[in-house]
Amino acid sequence: MMEKYSTNPLTTSPHYRPDIDGLRAVAVLLVVGFHAFPEWLKGGFIGVDIFFVISGFLISRIILTDITRQHFSFRTFYTKRIKRIFPALIVVLSACFGVGWFILLPDEFKELGKHIAGGAGFVANLVLWSESGYFDNQAELKPLLHLWSLGIEEQFYFVWPVVLIIATKKRYNLLWLMLAFILASFVFNIRSVHTDPISDFYSPFTRFWELMAGSLLAYLSVLPGQSHRPLSPTEGRGDKNNKRSYASLLKNTAAFIGGLCIAIAVFYLDKTKAFPGWWAILPVLGATLLIFAGTTAWFNKKLLAHPALVFIGLISFPLYLWHWPLLSFARIMVLGTPTLALRLSLVAASIFLAWLTYRIVEQPIRFGANTHHKTTGLCVLLTLLLAVGYSTQTANGFAFRMQDKVDYSEFFAGLNYTHSHHLVALEHHECNFYDIEKSTPRAEIDSRCYTPHSKNVVFLWGDSHMQHLNYGLTHNLPTDVSLLQAGASGCPPTTQRLNPDPLQTCNKANQFILEKIQQLKPKVVILAQQKNHENNDYDKTILHLKAAGVAHIILVGPVPQWQPFLYKIMLRQHWMDYPQRMNTHLDKAVLHTDTLLHAKYNNSKEVRYVSLINPLCDKHGCITYLNNDRKEGLITYDYGHFTLVASDFVAKTILMPVIRGFI
Repeated sequence: MMEKYSTNPLTTSPHYRPDIDGLRAVAVLLVVGFHAFPEWLKGGFIGVDIFFVISGFLISRIILTDITRQHFSFRTFYTKRIKRIFPALIVVLSACFGVGWFILLPDEFKELGKHIAGGAGFVANLVLWSESGYFDNQAELKPLLHLWSLGIEEQFYFVWPVVLIIATKKRYNLLWLMLAFILASFVFNIRSVHTDPISDFYSPFTRFWELMAGSLLAYLSVLPGQSHRPLSPTEGRGDKNNKRSYASLLKNTAAFIGGLCIAIAVFYLDKTKAFPGWWAILPVLGATLLIFAGTTAWFNKKLLAHPALVFIGLISFPLYLWHWPLLSFARIMVLGTPTLALRLSLVAASIFLAWLTYRIVEQPIRFGANTHHKTTGLCVLLTLLLAVGYSTQTANGFAFRMQDKVDYSEFFAGLNYTHSHHLVALEHHECNFYDIEKSTPRAEIDSRCYTPHSKNVVFLWGDSHMQHLNYGLTHNLPTDVSLLQAGASGCPPTTQRLNPDPLQTCNKANQFILEKIQQLKPKVVILAQQKNHENNDYDKTILHLKAAGVAHIILVGPVPQWQPFLYKIMLRQHWMDYPQRMNTHLDKAVLHTDTLLHAKYNNSKEVRYVSLINPLCDKHGCITYLNNDRKEGLITYDYGHFTLVASDFVAKTILMPVIRGFI
């Protein structure tokens, strides 16, 4: 099958480099492996950064070569881009819409519509950036999440040719111009990676340096006037052979170092590293050196140019487009991580679909005749998809598709429960250093959050899993007790300085709270956070609170948490029965955390550990409903935030028996 690709006009071009297709294969296999088997290939996400370098090199080489020959045409350039990108993208977007129509709930289909529009308009990265926030859906449940990288590439293609044309006409020094752009973009990246990691990931300004690295290499490879002078008759053949040997050694060394950089990045990096940041230098430098090494370097000639890798490289674009929707839709359908066998099958299916798309759709459109008609038709189809996606979003996911489930879904979807039940007021989110409605940090919180009305003070400190306890405690504590509260969504209560501080609120909030506790000396401090309690140095925090004069400390363990949201589990698997308890789809890590905390603090004299798992779960599973009301009786309105009825139940039956002994 691979021999048939020798008829591809690109692969028969004298400028074709099979090693670059092999590098494309490495990049896409890393990304697919990371998405399908993250437990094995934790650093596979750097494949996208390799793609950026390759794209920057190939596109800039085309533009600069045409400029040098004085026959660059915007029309020709963008026509080629349209025939390269649009066909496979149209097929995948259409397929996602069709599948989504039948299996997605209205809120999910509405979001898919927005992402289809964003993908068709090549602004997926900006759409995802704008919707990111504390209550954003899990990345794994967004079938078009991967189009963020395509958005950045296309935005680069919109800007870069114009810059090069203007710079050439103005006779600017292209080398210094490129170096300046690389430096500026890289500085933006470094400055944002800790202060605003979401923008650092999605912003084109913090990613352009990666494409520009390839552009710089392309510039150096087509730089006019750099042809080597011929050897003079007096220069011996030995000198010529020596120069060839030095060149060969240089290129082989570059290829070796490049491959090593990528290998280090793959096996050392993971989701815990601040990325892109400084770490992105590894894959970018690695890809740049491998491209620089050329076709004669042993690594490139023998490994990257291997027919198997070249084949994957040729179908890399449709493979990238297909693999993530298949994995994402599978996660949505099985309500969790698919089995290993299913993931392997989906990867095989994505390779087959990619090959089919390449042969049936891409090649005939890209290399056949009637270019003008094809380009026009592709533009019309993609514009139509943009309109369909936008209509899906504005029509709230065409809820008539599953009208019997709409009311239940919309009762919980998004921030609907928060708004309809006035959680912002009832949970006192004015005490939250992160504004959940605006998805922005707060400069300060309301003074009522830390101003007591009595000497008997109970102070709540933690993230949103502290906040959802407020309603129940407010309604069950005696009136002579001042219930104070401060914290920030996503921020655990700790004396440690957090780095990174994703929402730019944690360190500020915790420092402020420690100062207030020092002043107030509350009788009881209650600590609570969502998960990963074992990674929090609670011993140090407890010592600090005791030194500040806090008489009693209560550490509340994690709540039972569901994967995905509990109401979606009910919709997809228990629409007809609504069980009162379930032992499936529970976050096992949370159950393990509770076991560790219970063992560590059960007999502690410094802190009282309160498990929420033990009273809410038994051998039959964890409580899902507290009464017979299918909506109001559900224990959580998402993966693990208590509904109002649950907050009241937990405070009355679990927390108050402990607190009464302290106040």
